[in-house]
Amino acid sequence: MHILFTSDLHGKMNLYEELLALVRAKRVESVLIGGDLLPTRVNAAKLVAGTADFNGSLQAQIAFIDTFLAPRLSAFLRENPHTRVLYIPGNHDWIPAITYLEKTIPGATNLHLRHVLIDGFHFLGYGCVTDSTFWVKDYVRRDFPQDGYVKSRYACLSTSEGIRQSDNGEYILHSPSIEEELATCVLDEPEKSICVFHAPPFNTGLDTLHNGRPIGSRALRAFIETRKPLITLHGHIHESPYMSGIYRTNLGDTLSVNPGHAHDRLHAVTFDTYAPHSTLEHIVFGTEKPPAKQNLIDSCTLKITSFFMTNVLSK
Repeated sequence: MHILFTSDLHGKMNLYEELLALVRAKRVESVLIGGDLLPTRVNAAKLVAGTADFNGSLQAQIAFIDTFLAPRLSAFLRENPHTRVLYIPGNHDWIPAITYLEKTIPGATNLHLRHVLIDGFHFLGYGCVTDSTFWVKDYVRRDFPQDGYVKSRYACLSTSEGIRQSDNGEYILHSPSIEEELATCVLDEPEKSICVFHAPPFNTGLDTLHNGRPIGSRALRAFIETRKPLITLHGHIHESPYMSGIYRTNLGDTLSVNPGHAHDRLHAVTFDTYAPHSTLEHIVFGTEKPPAKQNLIDSCTLKITSFFMTNVLSK
């Protein structure tokens, strides 16, 4: 089975268009999208002033599904009935938007905490990440049960009444940890299992921030090293390949991959299930190491994001 994996499209229409064109050109049989599917639209000035409308950010995600993603993806699936599309949410995605996506595009499959068998291979997905100061908390978890939460100026949860502030770590302390949720996942045939995670495993070169610090999940790394799936696919840390110089690594016999992200060009990998180690190829880097630096726009975006995370979103 020929597979294409990408992540962190963030509601960017140019990246989705590039993805669909590439899938057609390469005769991909299964498309895997690793989270952060939808746009993040909150006015920066209102964030600073404390008047941001997070309900508006949810409505922006719904509108993106209605006006672009559902029509384009549904048309693609009609035109390519033998191509499967599987996805997971990420920490930028609101639960109601993902639920709406499931209903609106029934031909695509949400893999979060689910298992799907395709052509003899087991696909498992998990979209949650460890905590940060970022405001969307729907898919945020403690890494281990004993961990605490990150104090942030805005900690928001979606509810049936809309988006509301979550006080005193409620969003995380009332949910199971990543370790506990992954413990419920069954891998009957690890050697034929393909896992799609939004978070990368800790300290693997797949989780390297712009400042060189690893920020992945320790529980996820332990899951991979213990359960030994064939391949694990990750996203979340956009700049990691450029900072660490790798987009792939081995954890024991498991091949683990984070293709990274850029605003103006799709980052993705393709591989064949019969031999992922030898067939894996990055559509930007090929089989070579990533360059040491990203383009200027992405580098500036990372610095601005870091400033907001540290100085505006921190409590």
